[in-house]
Amino acid sequence: MVRVAVAGGTGGLGRTLVDELARGDEHTVFVLSRNPKLPFEAPANVHCLAAPYDSVDGLVDLLKTNEIHTVISTLNPPSPEVQTTEGNLIEAAAKSSTVKRFIPSEWGIDYSTDDERLPLTWKAFKQQSIAELEKYPDLEYTMVWNGYFLDYFGMPHCQSYMSSEAPFIDIPAAKAAIPGSGDDKVTFTYTKDVAKFVRKLVESTDKWPRHSLIAGDVVTLNELLEAAEQARGTKFDVVHDSLEDLRRGKVSELPTYVAVYDFFPKEFLLSMMAGFGVAMVCGVFVFEGELLNEKYPEVHTTKMRDFIKTHWTGR
Repeated sequence: MVRVAVAGGTGGLGRTLVDELARGDEHTVFVLSRNPKLPFEAPANVHCLAAPYDSVDGLVDLLKTNEIHTVISTLNPPSPEVQTTEGNLIEAAAKSSTVKRFIPSEWGIDYSTDDERLPLTWKAFKQQSIAELEKYPDLEYTMVWNGYFLDYFGMPHCQSYMSSEAPFIDIPAAKAAIPGSGDDKVTFTYTKDVAKFVRKLVESTDKWPRHSLIAGDVVTLNELLEAAEQARGTKFDVVHDSLEDLRRGKVSELPTYVAVYDFFPKEFLLSMMAGFGVAMVCGVFVFEGELLNEKYPEVHTTKMRDFIKTHWTGR
């Protein structure tokens, strides 16, 4: 049994991780939150801890008192405030006598990729957390890279705690703004599958790799678009954004983007979409190295075509 704490476990990917780690009662799961009460019904092996994120000493005491062995961060969005919070959590984990393992909020891709292939201003915050982890050689850590979350292409019909941020292909509106030709390979993974692999990592006694690579499915955006058109029985209105435009931060606006501007400011969201578009065209969303899929073949991942067919046929 592992006593594991999930920072940011009240929603999004964190909530999915909590659900999976709590399954079967083998582990005790602690949700770290500024709010001392969970906003959802939880099984008996899930507990909420009010985390004093502004105090390293307070976090050390919290982790030690509750005998936390593994800390997983899903803190988001990347910002100076969130980076400071995660940095405090890393320092506290390293200084506690109980925490041995840490997964930082690096979900997705390699954020150390150069600006030519990944022009995201906020990726520096991700790298600050890795630099902090490197200060503590006795604290084992791994970065989980899973590509883009497949959930975004099943909303609102799939089961997911993620926000409705549908990148590049707006299936409800039957519109698409494809970066480049759309023939570049991209890794997509359903959050429920990410959680299954994270559980395997938590339970493993093997030394963690520095990078834990997951590939739910590797397809092109054109293939995803084709699957969506077939499921909905209609041709989409499609435009293509050139690599040059994307590098200038210019990306075609979709209705799905407008719908979330209250949560993601327009300038931030469109800049992020442009940056991710560049990364997809440049191959950043395809991983080299051993995948967790190979180490844990018993974990069957959700395939894109099945996912789209299930959630969009006839809709």
